[in-house]
Amino acid sequence: MFWALAVILLAFAGFTVIVVRLRRPVRAPDESAEAGAGADRERRIDPEQLRGFVYVGAGALVLLAVAVILMGLFGNRTGRAEGLAVLGFFGYSAYLVAATLVLYVTSRKS
Repeated sequence: MFWALAVILLAFAGFTVIVVRLRRPVRAPDESAEAGAGADRERRIDPEQLRGFVYVGAGALVLLAVAVILMGLFGNRTGRAEGLAVLGFFGYSAYLVAATLVLYVTSRKS
């Protein structure tokens, strides 16, 4: 069972990296439109910072998948590898949500 969970972890990490890489760049608003909008502009998350968070998290998730495989192979079959995989999946999901919230809160209206 730990093999399937490790593959799911690797696939989830790869999927998030691919999604962030394939995301099209957002066009910068026109200068004349900015002057008229003034203080009504909305907050925007910096895509480069978000990409960095995703890369770091995906790298950690890949290392965790390797740890799950090693625990599954050399562990004593108590289900710890499976528990670690599930914990890593939900931990990575929470990490992405927290990173997005931090970037949103710290974004500035320029």
